[in-house]
Amino acid sequence: MALDLYSTGLLVLVPLATLVVGQRVFLRPFCGARQEKVTTLQDIDADAFRKTFLRVYLVVMGSEWLQGPYMYSLLRDEKALDERTVAILYVTTYVSAAASAFFTGYLADKVGRRAACLAYCAIHSLASVSVSFDAVEILIAGRVLGGICLNLLWTVFESWMVSEYNARALEQSSFPLSAMFGIMTKYNCMTAIIAGVLSHCIVLVAGSKATPFTVGVAFDMCAALLMLWTWNENRGAIMNSCMESRDGDIQSSSPQTTAVLKDARIWVLSFASCCFEGTIFIFTFFWPGTLQRAHDKEYPGDGYATPYGVVFANLMAAMVLGALLFNLLTRSKNPAERDDAASSGVKSPTSLLGMALSVSAFSFLIAAASGSELQFFLSFLLLELCNGVYVPSMAYHRGTIVGDSGRALIYGLMNIPLFVFVIAAIYTTSNGATLAVVLGLGGVAVRPGFRPISARSSDNVEPKDKETLTSCDSE
Repeated sequence: MALDLYSTGLLVLVPLATLVVGQRVFLRPFCGARQEKVTTLQDIDADAFRKTFLRVYLVVMGSEWLQGPYMYSLLRDEKALDERTVAILYVTTYVSAAASAFFTGYLADKVGRRAACLAYCAIHSLASVSVSFDAVEILIAGRVLGGICLNLLWTVFESWMVSEYNARALEQSSFPLSAMFGIMTKYNCMTAIIAGVLSHCIVLVAGSKATPFTVGVAFDMCAALLMLWTWNENRGAIMNSCMESRDGDIQSSSPQTTAVLKDARIWVLSFASCCFEGTIFIFTFFWPGTLQRAHDKEYPGDGYATPYGVVFANLMAAMVLGALLFNLLTRSKNPAERDDAASSGVKSPTSLLGMALSVSAFSFLIAAASGSELQFFLSFLLLELCNGVYVPSMAYHRGTIVGDSGRALIYGLMNIPLFVFVIAAIYTTSNGATLAVVLGLGGVAVRPGFRPISARSSDNVEPKDKETLTSCDSE
């Protein structure tokens, strides 16, 4: 039987991504003598930290990616819900995310980021189980839990990682924070490719699109056990107790939070995040139906069912290539030049962020003008390529600008405009041209919005935060 469009794409993209990932190994025998790399204690600690974090993070994301390709299809096709009800369920997720952004961020900083990550695993398991029921009330309750999970997933894990990186003083190693974000994105996408193919096989064997959600619960439990075993706790609001014990009265960290929110770069990043991530969330809502309708229009009556897991694996393979492109363009042999856009052959994360937004706008314009299934598919691949560049770029800027004391809270507040935008757009947007204009505005805003991070201090509170945390630990 001839391969369809998506299987062919996967056979091209996965070997290409594998070749790029393994280029150093493949080319090493043909390279000349290389200077022996000096390994320091900080480098050893950085390598151990990277493995400790990624083990948990990739299991958690594996659970999410198992479910992602089939949420829309499960609700629309298997449960036979009408389009409006499906849209209401999606909107419920983002309303819940927006409403819980402040509280989840504050509690994560106050109680602990590891505790918040453990809470994510428990809540995500409940949300996954909810799709096994047909009652709309239970599905809505599950989407409320899903919104809380969405907030936790994109704030607390990154907050724990960056705070732990700073607490261990790993900036003194040869492993920069930008490299960590690049590696996270690369391996996250590789996990998504495997999860997409695995979920497709699970659905074929089990005959139900709800089964990947059940399997995801097992992944969540494994991640929770790994966290309990290998992660230590870190907090932002712990500095409050130090201030209380020294000064005799309670002092809030709100001045530090207010100072961060006054930084214009925070608002530029929030706007860029709203533009790009908002369109990506909307894209996840529209792409399954868009591809199926395009195929049905070209080949009416052939009974073809779009293999959503395979399509998702293609999209994630394109995102891997984008993450590899980020790593390649930001690589510098001299640590002092990591953020210097003028260094030879090195691009700053800021310039890459603006480029990702601009090219993404172009991909949506292509999608808006497209009529064929192939054109839609190629434009979606281009969008995910840009997503692979965007994610580590944005994460690097957030990690560098926002201080550790209220990191999860600030991340949550930055996401509120994003969720409001998605809620409005799901009801009003049906044309890719609108999204392209929004992305274009984001690209224009990022470029002049702030200079590369190396040119400006990440924030004025950070050194004091580190000193306070250190003194608390010593006491």
